[in-house]
Amino acid sequence: MARNITASKRGFGYDPVTRSLGVYVDGALAASFPPTPGRTYFVNNITGASTNDGLSWANALDQVDNAITASEAYRDTMSANNQYIRNQIIIQGTATDYEAVAVSDCSYNDFFGIGADPQGDGVGICVISGANAADAWSATATMRGNTWYNIQFDASGTSYYAFDATTVLRSRWEECAFMGDAGKNEALVAGARFTGSFGGNTMYRCRVGTNWAEPTTGLRFDGELSNSRIENCIIEAATNGIYISTDALTIGGLIKENVIRAATLGIYSASAQTRLWIVGNWISSADAISITAGGTTTGEHMVLGNHVNDAGTVVLFETAAG
Repeated sequence: MARNITASKRGFGYDPVTRSLGVYVDGALAASFPPTPGRTYFVNNITGASTNDGLSWANALDQVDNAITASEAYRDTMSANNQYIRNQIIIQGTATDYEAVAVSDCSYNDFFGIGADPQGDGVGICVISGANAADAWSATATMRGNTWYNIQFDASGTSYYAFDATTVLRSRWEECAFMGDAGKNEALVAGARFTGSFGGNTMYRCRVGTNWAEPTTGLRFDGELSNSRIENCIIEAATNGIYISTDALTIGGLIKENVIRAATLGIYSASAQTRLWIVGNWISSADAISITAGGTTTGEHMVLGNHVNDAGTVVLFETAAG
């Protein structure tokens, strides 16, 4: 006489949460083979929801800050000294801007915008927007080891920034845009501002300004610009292209092969602790390169091979000292 026997799971299995292949023996998971220790979170502000886990497009989260919360919570479950795993946050460009992000804990994430090129205005771009009510991205605590790719940060108004952070370390922005909110026509204070340390970072092939009104300042560094690169970017600003304040430490900073247009100051450094490389930039400004404090000894900073629009004439500007 046939009878039912409780089955024991055997063979191979797949866990969609961890994206792991597993081997089961007598109902128990005997071995697991995850592709990476990190997780991938999916974000779509049309189909997603804040109550989803974000681990698939079918269960996408609705906003970027919810994905950051989930990512940080997962990273916190790792054992001591193993909390540096990288999570991925994939953001679908839609016809609706994503809400502004305000974070106090955000590190070791790769943010990928999926959509059209972010250098402009239109549907299908991955846009994180503060509109004319907030910074698009605001960070009040140190961020480490993040990457942002193919994302537009935009805001509008004389009190706001497209990206405003304190200390950012060993991070990267690539093919991103820091712009004014299209249609508002109100200038930002700056495309991006960093009030603390900006160390070991790279900005590569990014655009700062414009959609409509240009920011007053393109990039502003108030704390540090050390061992970092700003390379192959387009920067348009109403007054200052790149502004480095008196409090900034600029040891090992490189500003290379950018196109900069600003009415008053192209690249300006008032830092008394200057060992900055300014190499091969194209600059149109009333005062293209100005280093006003410190760095007056040959070798402390190098200004080489820059092309400067001087009263409508392009001249080669280079010097080994301030």
